[in-house]
Amino acid sequence: MKKLVLFYRHTNPVFFSIERVFGDIAGEIRRRYPSEFSVEEIRVPLVSKPANILANTRFTRGRQGAINHITGDVHYVILGCSRKNINVLTIHDCVPMRNYRKTDPRYWIIKWAWYSWPVRKADHITVISENTKTELLALTHVDPRKVTVISNFVDPLFQPLPAPFNGDTPRILFIGTTPNKNLDRLIRAIKDLPVILDIVGELTAQQLEWLKNDKIRYEQSARLSQDQLIAKYRDCDLLAFPSTYEGFGLPIVEAQATGRPVLTSDLSPMREVAGQGACLVDPYDSRSIRQGLLRIMQDPAYRTELVERGRQNAARFSLERVAGEYVSLYRKLSDQ
Repeated sequence: MKKLVLFYRHTNPVFFSIERVFGDIAGEIRRRYPSEFSVEEIRVPLVSKPANILANTRFTRGRQGAINHITGDVHYVILGCSRKNINVLTIHDCVPMRNYRKTDPRYWIIKWAWYSWPVRKADHITVISENTKTELLALTHVDPRKVTVISNFVDPLFQPLPAPFNGDTPRILFIGTTPNKNLDRLIRAIKDLPVILDIVGELTAQQLEWLKNDKIRYEQSARLSQDQLIAKYRDCDLLAFPSTYEGFGLPIVEAQATGRPVLTSDLSPMREVAGQGACLVDPYDSRSIRQGLLRIMQDPAYRTELVERGRQNAARFSLERVAGEYVSLYRKLSDQ
């Protein structure tokens, strides 16, 4: 039996999607492969920032297993793992590299400590989409044979729940409020439409001003439990996800699995994740977003088609399949 250690970033009450995803994968591996792997999940003690790199790396060095899997965000702790063990690194996106110019020293700290050095040290890297793989190859020039795409999965708790579409006042679910989520253009797109915008995420003063100025009827919540989030999908009439950048775009599949029509961006990786089960729009054009929403709201046959195709598409992203792909990778690396 091999000891598999999954390393997580320090607990964050707002951002916890990585831990939720890999916690379910760990549980699936324990359930399906109890005689092959002993699974341990460990959180590093300090938040992930340059000042804490050394302490978190030392912490990891003392808690290694035969297979170490750095699940995301704290990429640099793989530098503390022995080359005698198998060391796997998952990179979800390259967002931090977009936050600074190359003239800023922080750009180079992040590039080397979070990407270039960890990628060199890893025996293998997994990414959650072809889009992330393309960005990572350009950033680090890593051998493509060392990188495997293993997608996220949709939580099995997201199950179809048919509900009549509220044609009078549709409830539009919107997940996330960071700039890439594109709330400003969505607000302009729904101005004067008889809808309720259900926002999950903290709102800035600027975003509140946009909502007020355009007289948008909205509700807002944050830091939801998984059960509360599932209820949001069930209560909505459609999901609007016109993001300008994602590593994957999990809300697309969660809405499809629930049986709700989806509007998302005609960009990678959103269009690949959505398959044929979403209305694709130009996220940089509020008019395109509005036209897509109106088509969903006004065309019952089109809505039905989106829901059915979305249900079929969501079946691609099962927990069993994704956990099996990680196990296959661990076995392959162990046999080398």
